[in-house]
Amino acid sequence: MNEQKTAVKKVMDFVEQGISNNSFAEGRLPAEPEIAATVGVSRTPVREAMKILDAIGIIEIRRGIGTFLNPQATTAIGYLMSFMTVTESATHQQLFEARLMVEQFAAGLIAHDLKSDDLVQIRAANEQLRKVADMPDPDLDAVTEADINFHRTIFDLCGNPLIAAIGKLTTEQVRPWIRVSHEKEGPMLSVQLHEIVIEAIAHDGSSNEKKSPLSQSVRNGLVSFRGRLSGE
Repeated sequence: MNEQKTAVKKVMDFVEQGISNNSFAEGRLPAEPEIAATVGVSRTPVREAMKILDAIGIIEIRRGIGTFLNPQATTAIGYLMSFMTVTESATHQQLFEARLMVEQFAAGLIAHDLKSDDLVQIRAANEQLRKVADMPDPDLDAVTEADINFHRTIFDLCGNPLIAAIGKLTTEQVRPWIRVSHEKEGPMLSVQLHEIVIEAIAHDGSSNEKKSPLSQSVRNGLVSFRGRLSGE
């Protein structure tokens, strides 16, 4: 896991240097195979790095066309690299705890100003995960992507771009361990945990009670994650 994180960081360094040197013609990044060859890594960490950069808005991936820098890339990449430096030595548990904290707040923002379409979108994301997870021999990469998309949906709907960016970044950073957890315990447990989060958002959005089920759903998620990765 640490080697993978280091490889992703190398790709990030390459992108940062390219932005600083203004070496990406018309703001277009090289293709993934070219980046992999230049940096000296496999295509897997290149893909992971691109997902992180896309998630927080530094790049835009245009399917079938290419990958392009967004206007705010110069400023955003500096903040990203500072954050990456801090998290470089973090354990998967520390990263997961940080993501849970941010996601709890994001879910609370949704619940505070809950719209009927919010729950529709969140439930649809979890149903997509259920659909992929319920296959006879589920593809772990597809399951992991669907799982992460559920969390992206929550961050996208929270109404705070900064919290959304932090949440998406930390979620992408724990992607390898999310995949491991699916491999160990099966993906349906994530579907069930997501259902608890959805009901907690719905409850908080329609209740004046001071005690929030969201806090309990976060604790459940942390206990589950620790248990699923115990002995790693």
